[in-house]
Amino acid sequence: MRSFALLAVLTTLLCTSSASPLSKRANGPGIHLTNKGTTTQTFNFYDNYWNGVGTAGANFDHPMLPTTLAAGKTTFVSLPTTFKGRVQRGTQLPATWVEFQISASDDHGSHGDVSVQQGCDGAATIASTDNKSHGGFTQNVLVGAPEAAYKKKPNGQKVIDSTVGGFTGVVNQAAVKWMNEKVGQVNAYITGGTGVPDVSSKNQQLAVVFY
Repeated sequence: MRSFALLAVLTTLLCTSSASPLSKRANGPGIHLTNKGTTTQTFNFYDNYWNGVGTAGANFDHPMLPTTLAAGKTTFVSLPTTFKGRVQRGTQLPATWVEFQISASDDHGSHGDVSVQQGCDGAATIASTDNKSHGGFTQNVLVGAPEAAYKKKPNGQKVIDSTVGGFTGVVNQAAVKWMNEKVGQVNAYITGGTGVPDVSSKNQQLAVVFY
């Protein structure tokens, strides 16, 4: 009888642990990364080349910390407090960017957002782990767009084109219109500007989900 009682206690403890807030399940600065897609995906982090006031030198060719997750799985990716950049699916563009910094110079908290300016290869969200701030979108915008809004990645995947021109410098107006209709600037950066939520965490941990 005691063995069954002990098993029940252990089961309760394990269930309680798995339901605890994200901020309680990992130590140090970093990202709680979740793959809510239907297939295994690899995500890559890109640290900016340089950072200024309201500006940054985006890194396009030096990915780091490739992280492969099966569908439905979550992991914690530790990052230095100096990290300012993004995480995306794979290494090819166009792609949805989840942009963030681990430690801002003013409040030393983490701040982030979702951007489709360099294209969109699926939905993504970002959320605080110590308050209710969140941003991004969960709807599948890859289906039903006007044909002119699409572009193929080098691997052949059909995605939504860049809304700012990417490397070509030619803005895809069909992509801009589609993303404004389906997502809106209140959820993700589409053509720059303002209105996108600033998602922040004082504990230097953010939760990122790709769909």
